[in-house]
Amino acid sequence: MELKKQLKVKTFILSTMLIFVLANVVFAQFVESPKVSEVATMPSIESGLQMNTIFDVLIIISALMFVISMFGFVIGFLKMVTSGGDEKTAEAGSNMLVLAGWIFGASALSYLVVNVVKYFIY
Repeated sequence: MELKKQLKVKTFILSTMLIFVLANVVFAQFVESPKVSEVATMPSIESGLQMNTIFDVLIIISALMFVISMFGFVIGFLKMVTSGGDEKTAEAGSNMLVLAGWIFGASALSYLVVNVVKYFIY
């Protein structure tokens, strides 16, 4: 029983450290991107502004996904730590952590794709 408790504490500490390390990588989402210069002709200015709007919306969606995943990580960890030996609660917490991990991965991937596309367009 004592070993099980120690493993839970170690898992919680390592998972919390992992969240903070990964969160610092994705916090770059909240940095505002430079806008397209308005030096070109009128049609290209309009299309550039439309592309900036699309990219801004995608980055906002990506940031919301990131925030949701962080809440999922916290709630999942709390469920696992406070399960008290209840298999169903521990499994629910584990499933929530897996789902939060997928959402976090999708958030990071969408941010990466948006910036790669932005790099090649501008």
